[in-house]
Amino acid sequence: MPDETPSTFFLPAERLDPQSIERISRKIARSPSAVTLSLMPMAILIINDTRQIVYANARFVSLANMTDENEVIGLRIGEALGCEHADDMPGGCGTTRFCQYCGAAQAIVKSLGGDRGTQECSINRTTSTTLEALNLQVWAAPMVIEGHQLIINSILDIAHEKALRGFERIFFHDIINAVTGIKGIHDIMALDLPADYTAELDLLRRAIDDIQDIVETQRDFLAVETREYRESFSWIQTHEVLTYLAAYCQAFNHSGKRRLVVAPETAARTFFSDARIINRIMVNMIKNALEAAAPGECVTVGCDAIEGTIVFWVHNPAALSEETRMRIFEKGYSTKGEGRGFGTYSMRLFARQCLGADVTFTSSGNTGTRFELVVPV
Repeated sequence: MPDETPSTFFLPAERLDPQSIERISRKIARSPSAVTLSLMPMAILIINDTRQIVYANARFVSLANMTDENEVIGLRIGEALGCEHADDMPGGCGTTRFCQYCGAAQAIVKSLGGDRGTQECSINRTTSTTLEALNLQVWAAPMVIEGHQLIINSILDIAHEKALRGFERIFFHDIINAVTGIKGIHDIMALDLPADYTAELDLLRRAIDDIQDIVETQRDFLAVETREYRESFSWIQTHEVLTYLAAYCQAFNHSGKRRLVVAPETAARTFFSDARIINRIMVNMIKNALEAAAPGECVTVGCDAIEGTIVFWVHNPAALSEETRMRIFEKGYSTKGEGRGFGTYSMRLFARQCLGADVTFTSSGNTGTRFELVVPV
């Protein structure tokens, strides 16, 4: 009487016999591509249509804590990596209740259907003495070798990246809470101190607000760059935006040595967009313009309504060098020394990813420099 097929909660439990697995594995090992795959710095493996490994490079063998690729041939990914659920069902990896939520399994399912798939995968693997958590990015794509329907997988260890992202979230949460606490202390002091200290208290409050803005700007920058920022659209009035920005950015006009004005011809329009991101971009533009302008010169901000767009702009009389014009939006490029160079890059990043907008500029010795935020409406 033939053996019954093991039951499954997700993917089929059937496996190819060891002799067939070995024949496919030998064919792949003899192919020219095997040499290339063996040199890849990331974990590469090839599985068949029953999800069994028929090829693994040295990087995957190392990730599996094994010494020879023959040790993983015939196994499924979770079994080779030591997933704690791989033995929960007689059918092994892919057949348990947990497998339907596994990123690697989901990527493979997509590839079995003829498409490429990419998923994050978290695996807890156990030994007799330890529990280890793997955070992996799994990429899978269908392929055919000598008539065999196969799936090639690359696996990238992203544990460091995941840990860093977690630390960043904790850092921003804690430091913003600390700044909020300092604000509360400031407000209590303002109630008790005599009027003679009003100017000092105002200066302190501005410094606190600046710290909060720096922290929140960096948080938004990282969120946008990793595509985790959540837009918040609302109705915006152009004159209100520019009036606020002109008043707020006076804090960056040290000793009032430069004039910061709103152009009288500014277009008055109401439109729907993300005010937080627009303010982020425009504050950066204005700060850069104030730094570039000489004492006594005027920085002008304004807005035009042109053919289905709202164009916010900032002008200063200084001209950019040719190298700066060519490299202005490069991430990390700066004329201001080490640790700078994310401002103009972040402006374009915010504009394109959050608003479907763009940041452009013109600069010459005759007309000065004008940066524009072009927002579709």
